[in-house]
Amino acid sequence: MTQFKHPVTVVSSYLVMVALVICSFLSPKAAAASQTPVAINGQLMIKGTQLVNQYGASVQLKGISSHGLQWYGEFVNKSSLRWLRDDWGITVFRAAMYTADGGYIDDPSVKNKVKEAVEAAKELGIYVIIDWHILNDGNPNQHKDKAKQFFKEMSRLYGNTPNVIYEIANEPNGNVTWNRDIRPYAQEITSVIRKNDLDNIIIVGTSNWSQDVDIAAEHPLEDDNVMYALHFYAGTHGQSLRDKANHALRKGAPLFVTEWGTSDASGNGGVFLEQSREWLTFLDNKKISWVNWNLSDKQESSASLKPSTSKTGGWSQSDLSLTGQFIKESIRKSTHLNQSDSDLKNPDQNKETQQNSLSVQYKAGDQNANGNQIRPQFNIINNSKKTVSLKDITVRYWYKAKNKTQHFDCDYAQIGSGNITHKFVKLNHSLESADSYLEISFKNGILEPGTSTGEIQTRLHNEDWSQYTQSDDYSFSKTNTFKETKNITLYENGKLVWGIEPK
Repeated sequence: MTQFKHPVTVVSSYLVMVALVICSFLSPKAAAASQTPVAINGQLMIKGTQLVNQYGASVQLKGISSHGLQWYGEFVNKSSLRWLRDDWGITVFRAAMYTADGGYIDDPSVKNKVKEAVEAAKELGIYVIIDWHILNDGNPNQHKDKAKQFFKEMSRLYGNTPNVIYEIANEPNGNVTWNRDIRPYAQEITSVIRKNDLDNIIIVGTSNWSQDVDIAAEHPLEDDNVMYALHFYAGTHGQSLRDKANHALRKGAPLFVTEWGTSDASGNGGVFLEQSREWLTFLDNKKISWVNWNLSDKQESSASLKPSTSKTGGWSQSDLSLTGQFIKESIRKSTHLNQSDSDLKNPDQNKETQQNSLSVQYKAGDQNANGNQIRPQFNIINNSKKTVSLKDITVRYWYKAKNKTQHFDCDYAQIGSGNITHKFVKLNHSLESADSYLEISFKNGILEPGTSTGEIQTRLHNEDWSQYTQSDDYSFSKTNTFKETKNITLYENGKLVWGIEPK
């Protein structure tokens, strides 16, 4: 696996509104402090498989990781972290302290850079991951005694600091198994930390370079505030690894992507933007926090900065690599710095939408409005606090069939194509934008709070394979990424709970 690391995002617009209202009565300096991610969210904890804040609201952190502090530590300072917070919108930063390769085992003074990162994060009000970055020394037990000493010191220093997260084994690899090697190691290190810090999140790496989260989920640790590291590189890892993640979530294991790259697993190759978008859509749907690899100017595709850029922030768009531009844009789309005006003006309404409803995301499998097939793709999200039975849910896609016999196929569904049923319904009175709808439903399954069905790819065509003209169909859009739309309606037990029916 590579030597490069990740980013952060927070979701709770109601709490953001509260914070902003309070800020209007404060001095500029005090107002700025009250809007920070830590000020808004406070002590993090685990609820089910979800990271939640001090009020129990779901939180998705997004940020970036340093490269190895022994090589690129000059990029880790208060000025650079402030810039990342204010310009990129990060909510978490990861301080990657390599143990081997000239890192802590050879030069323990590198921990001073970790402390610098933590102190800066405390002052700036962002979360910070203290990363014991094993890599070439693949078995965490190789330096277990050193790890115990290190985390004893860190937990003594920062046990009362709510923005600190401990990552106790970056990427176990080689002839290392979860039950024999990693889990016993994690039990010992967790015990050391908990003597000084009862509350802060601990993240445990999993076998096979932190990919075998499914195996860890079968024999989890007993600590209530432990999460499991999932690492991927978009050019190498795809659906099979997402399947592992889904298995772990179904087993109740909370996941945190503490490292991912837009490159292949070497840290180079690419940049693989389409595959990265597919991964980020998956993580957003599951509300899994993530950190991107990496903040450095190394000449490789996973680095966010171009060579010879400033070490202290102030980066223009031209200073950023393609990876850096993509990560900045991805974080800014979803952080508390970019709440819409409607979110801020109607916090109660937005809270209801975020926490007490189902919603539908849609993208067009084919953006061409004219063709002999329609390819709507769906993702249903449970934003509520209750478990929802899929058997109670139906979704309607509104369009013009023009009295032609319709045929349906489900090409792929994360929850299983065989779980999808359908029917076509002709309206009694044709509307300008629809004369029919496709209704899909489900044979079985549940949606836990904060989870989604994942991608459902459907396809329909006329019996005679004649052309459709979708440009003014009610539900059609040319979007090629999943987005929420009110033009696709969703019903629970026959009651409309999402979307607006055409009139």
